[in-house]
Amino acid sequence: MGSSTRNSEAGLSFERVFDAPPELVFACLTQPGHLSHFWAPLGASAPVEEIHIDPRPGGRFETLIVNDTSGATYATRSVFLEVQAPTSLVWHEEHSGMTVRITLSALPEGKTLFHLHQTNVPDIVRQPRNQAGFKTTLDKLADYVHYLAHGGHQ
Repeated sequence: MGSSTRNSEAGLSFERVFDAPPELVFACLTQPGHLSHFWAPLGASAPVEEIHIDPRPGGRFETLIVNDTSGATYATRSVFLEVQAPTSLVWHEEHSGMTVRITLSALPEGKTLFHLHQTNVPDIVRQPRNQAGFKTTLDKLADYVHYLAHGGHQ
């Protein structure tokens, strides 16, 4: 699995190749039962009962991330701008002011090229510690979709 990160004034971009088809990756990004498995950095969790998602333009996307050690919580509140199953999701984060665009492209052998681009990125999100944490979320997603695509069940 390859990964790359670009940091520029235009925003931040992340790319990964996931060992699962776009339809499965898209489902994992839009269903609470799937999101709860990876939607938090290592050392934190996203309780399924605190994930509210309505994947349509104008629909809400709200989560609560809980620090597994301290119990501290971080709420996210977003609104979908675009939803094109199974190829793209765009949302605006009200809590950070950031806009997130995810595109999923089918690759041979049932794999997916995942591209995420963030614009209007706050300085705190650009900090190395937060970037490292976000990458662990992508690692968790990669492991989860691989598990599902190769015989695992939720």
